Amino acid sequence: MNARTADVVIIGGGVTGTSLAFHLARRGVSRVVLLERKFLAAGGTGRSVGIIRQLYPMPETCRMVLESLRVFQHFPELVGGESGYVGCGALIGVSPATLPALARSLQIQREAGIRAELLEPEELSRIEPRINRSALGAVLYEPESGYGDPTGVTLGYARAARDLGVAIEQGTAVTEIRLDGDRVAGVVTDRGERIESRAVVNAAGLWAGAVAALAGVALPLIIGRHPVFIVKRGPAFGRAHPVYLDLAGGSYVRPETGNLTLTGSLTEDESRHPMDPDLLGSETGFEEAASALEKTSRALPLLADCQYQQGYAGAFDITPDWMPILDESPVRGFYIAAGMSGHGFKLAPAVGELMAELITDGRTTINRQPFAFDRFAAERRPTGDFVGSFLRC
Repeated sequence: MNARTADVVIIGGGVTGTSLAFHLARRGVSRVVLLERKFLAAGGTGRSVGIIRQLYPMPETCRMVLESLRVFQHFPELVGGESGYVGCGALIGVSPATLPALARSLQIQREAGIRAELLEPEELSRIEPRINRSALGAVLYEPESGYGDPTGVTLGYARAARDLGVAIEQGTAVTEIRLDGDRVAGVVTDRGERIESRAVVNAAGLWAGAVAALAGVALPLIIGRHPVFIVKRGPAFGRAHPVYLDLAGGSYVRPETGNLTLTGSLTEDESRHPMDPDLLGSETGFEEAASALEKTSRALPLLADCQYQQGYAGAFDITPDWMPILDESPVRGFYIAAGMSGHGFKLAPAVGELMAELITDGRTTINRQPFAFDRFAAERRPTGDFVGSFLRC
C-alpha cells in the first residue's frame, strides 16, 4: 500500500471543506490534502439555494454571518473568482405572536454590527409592495442580504487553496480512518493509499455521519429532505423581487436571472422526512410542488400566475438544535465541521476560519461553545424546525 504524510486531511469537497483548506493554507499549514469522493460541490453545496440572510438568535452566528457576508461582497479581492453575491436585500416576515422573539434577535444583530430595520407591515410598500402583509405582525429588512453562488464560492476557494499548495483530489473516497489508541493516525482511500496524519477533518456534509462512524464516532445527525422548486415569473410581475422569507406563512422566494424564482417551504420539518443522501437532486412530484407553490402564492400573490419549471430534492444535515458541530471529536485529532442544518453556505467563510484557528492554535476568536460536540449529551433528536434557527421563541 502506498503511503504519504499530511499535516491535515480534509474529507469533503463542498463549500465548508474548501473554505477550511484555504484558511489552513493561508495560516501556513504546508501539507493539506482535501479528498472528495466525487467532484467539488457535488453534495449539498451544489443543491443549496444560496440565500444569505443575517437573522440569527445567537451573537456567535450573527458575527459569523456578517464576517461571511463581507467575504462574499469582496470575494475577488479576498479569495479570487466570483461569489455571485447579489445584494438584492432580504425581507423576513413574522406573525404578531413572534414579535418579541424578533425584537430580541434584532438587538443581537445590531450589537454584532448587522444592518437591519424593523418595519411595520404598512411600510413594506416602499420596498416590496407585492408582498401579502395581511398575516404579518412585522417585517425585518436586511438591505445587504441577498444570495450568492455556492458552487462558484467552492471553486473559488479551491482554486485559491491550490495556489497556496493544497492538494485537492477528486474522485477519491475515504474507506478507513486509522487510529492510534485514542487519537487519529490518518486515512485510507479507495485507491489503496494510506495518508498518515494526526489531524483529520470530517467536512463530508450529508455523508458526515458515515465518515464519523469510520472513526467510531456517532454524530447526532438526521439527513432531512428539503425540496426546492423553480418557477418562471410572468410578464405582469415586473422587476425582480428581493429575497423574502415568510416565517408567518411558511415559504421563501429567491430571485434568479431569466425571470426565475427559487422557492420552497419553511415548515416541512425536514427532520421528520429523512432521506438517503444519495437521492440528492432527484425530481419532485407535481403534487408536492403544488402544495409548496400554494404557500408561495399566498406570500407573493403575483406568483400565482408563474410557470412551473422543475423541482429537485435538496437536503439538510440536521443536528438536534439546528446548529453545526464545529469541534474536535472524542477521538483526538479528528475534527468535525458538519451538521450545518441549512446554514452551510452563508456561514462557510467564517466556519473555515474558525476551524483553521482551532486546528492550528487550539482556540478560536469566536466562542465555539454553541457548536461544541458534547452539547447533545441529553437530547439527540432535533427539536423545533428550520424556522427555530431564525428565532428562539
